[in-house]
Amino acid sequence: MPAYKNPPPRILRPRVELPTLDEAITAAQGLSDLPEEQAEIAANLMGVPVSDVVPLVRKAANRTMVTTPNRAVVVVRRPVRTFSPRLAEAMRR
Repeated sequence: MPAYKNPPPRILRPRVELPTLDEAITAAQGLSDLPEEQAEIAANLMGVPVSDVVPLVRKAANRTMVTTPNRAVVVVRRPVRTFSPRLAEAMRR
């Protein structure tokens, strides 16, 4: 194993978490006024069948305020790496 003068950078892998019930329903309520559409949106966000979410959306429609703890979300933009033969040739010189 070669000894690096500067070690290679660590690769950070983002953690992927599905939203909680309250978060998915709150997001769905912000996107649509129809309970059927809200149930479909929340189910898609959570990855569960729509039939499991419908009663929860109806129950949440009666609540006036949903309290959800604030969570930090970091969006990482991955740079697109393209190969340029001209750039490679210029770097060899």
